[in-house]
Amino acid sequence: MHTALLFAGAVVVFGLLALDARASAETHAAEESTDLAATVAAEALVIDTVARAHDAAATDRAGSVADASGELQPYAERVMAATGIDYLTVLDTDRTRYTHRNDWQIGRPFVGTTAPALRGETFTEVYEGTLGPSVRAVVPVVADDGEVVGLVSAGVTLDRLWDSIVPRLVIVGIGTLLAFGTGAVAATLLARRLDRITESKGPDELAHLFTAHEAVLHSVEEGMLLVEDGTVVLANDEALRLLDVPDLAAPFAVADLRLSPAVRDVLGGATPEGPVRVGDRVLLVGRDTAAAAGRNVGEIVSLRDRTELQRVTGELSSVRTISEALRAQTHDFSNRLHTIATLIELGRSDEALRFVASERDLGQRLTDRVVQAIEEPVIAALVLGKAAQARERAVEMHFETHLAPGTHWLEPVDVVTVLGNLIDNAIDAAAARALEGAPDEAWVEVYLANGDDGSLVFQVSDSGSGIADADRERIFDHGWSTKDAAAGGRGYGLALVRQVVESLGGGLEVSDGAGAVFTVTLPRSPAVAGRVRP
Repeated sequence: MHTALLFAGAVVVFGLLALDARASAETHAAEESTDLAATVAAEALVIDTVARAHDAAATDRAGSVADASGELQPYAERVMAATGIDYLTVLDTDRTRYTHRNDWQIGRPFVGTTAPALRGETFTEVYEGTLGPSVRAVVPVVADDGEVVGLVSAGVTLDRLWDSIVPRLVIVGIGTLLAFGTGAVAATLLARRLDRITESKGPDELAHLFTAHEAVLHSVEEGMLLVEDGTVVLANDEALRLLDVPDLAAPFAVADLRLSPAVRDVLGGATPEGPVRVGDRVLLVGRDTAAAAGRNVGEIVSLRDRTELQRVTGELSSVRTISEALRAQTHDFSNRLHTIATLIELGRSDEALRFVASERDLGQRLTDRVVQAIEEPVIAALVLGKAAQARERAVEMHFETHLAPGTHWLEPVDVVTVLGNLIDNAIDAAAARALEGAPDEAWVEVYLANGDDGSLVFQVSDSGSGIADADRERIFDHGWSTKDAAAGGRGYGLALVRQVVESLGGGLEVSDGAGAVFTVTLPRSPAVAGRVRP
C-alpha cells in the first residue's frame, strides 16, 4: 500500500512538474516573441517599407508585395538566424505576408488573430498556423502619423518548445524514479521489519491483542510493572496502589523524586526478591526478565500484598509460640507427675508436697510477673511462649520491663516481627553456645522500657558467640544467614526487623564483642501515632 501510494504520488508530482515546465516555457516564449516582434516593428527599415507597400497596395497589390518582400525577407532571415526564433512574419493590415520562413507562403494571407494589433495593441496567443501550433506575439507597425500600416508576428512552435522541455523533464523523471525506487526499497525493508517485530500480525489482530492485554493487566489482583533502562514503561492500577503512587502514570523514571526511597529501591532492584516493607504494607516482590521476540525488553516486577497475611501470620506465630510452650510444659509436667507419684509410692508425701509447691510457685511467679508488667497481651504471650521455648532448649531467659501503662501503641504484627525474631535468634545463638560445651552460660536477656521522649526500647542480649565485624551489615540482607541453610527459611528474620524499624522511623543497633546485643528504638512519631488502636 505504501509503495502504491508512493508511486501515485510520484506520478502526480511528475505531471505537475511537467505542466509547470510547459507553462513556464510558454510564458518565456511569449515574452521572447513579444520583445523580438516589438523590436522589429520599431525598426525604421520595416516602418518605411511597410508604409510604402501599404500605400501602393491600393493601385498595385502584386508590385507592392514583391517590392516589400525583396527588402524585408533577407532582413527577417538574418533576424531569425541570429535569435533562433522559429518564424518572423511581416504583413500588411489586410493579412498579406511580406516575409515567411517558407518563401512560397509570401503573398498569402496570414492565419491567426489580428484585430487587437490593428487597434494598436500588442498581444500573444497559442495558435495553429502554417508551421503548426505555436506561441506567437503580434505587434502593430505604426507610421509617423500614428496610423497602423502593418503587423509583425514572431513565434516559437510548440514542437520546439517541447524539445527544450524534454531534457529537463527527463532529469526530473529520473530523479522521481530514483526517489520512488528508494522509497519502495525503504517501504519493503520497513514492512519486513514490522512483520518480524509483530510476528506477522495485522493491525486488527494487534489492536485486539492490545485490548486483551490492557484488560488482563488491569484486572489481575497483583501489581505488575515493566522496568526498562531505569524507566517504568508499564504499570497496572494495582501496582500503583500498592506502591502508594496512584497519581503517577507510566512511563516515569525509577529515580523520580515523587517516589519514596523504599519504592525507588524496589523498582531499581536494590531490594531483592522476598517480603519487603513499603510504608504500611508488606509486599512480596518478585522479579523476572521480560523477553519478546527473542530479545530482552526489561524486567518484570511483580508485587503481592502480604500485609493481612503478615498480620495473620504474626497472630499465628503467637498462638504457635503459646502452643509450643504448652507442649513443652506438658512434657515437663509429665516428668514431674512421675516424680511426684514415685515419691508418694516411697512414702515421702511431705517431700512430694514441697516439690509440687515449689514448681507451682516458680511458674506462677513468672506468669504473674510478665502479665502484670506488660499490659499488651500480645507482648506478654510472646514473652511467656519464648520463655517456655528457651527452657526447653536449656537456655535461661531473663526478663525485665519498665514499660509505662498506656504506651504500647505498636501493632501486634510489628511486635511479633521485631521482638519475636530478635528473641528467636538470641535463643538459637545461646543454645548453639551451650552445645559447644558451655551449658552453664546459655542465657538470654530481654529488656523493655520507655525512653525519655516516649519512645519504646527493646533490647535482646544473648550469651552466644557474637557477630563478626565482617557480618555486621550483611546480617540484615535478604536471604543471608550464618545458620545452616539446609534448614530452609533462613535469612529473612533480621531483614524484616530492619524493614519494620525503618518504616516506623526507628533505629537498630548491634553491639561489638562477645555475645550479641540488639537494641531497637521506636519513636512515637506523628506518622506512627496515627496507627494507634483505640
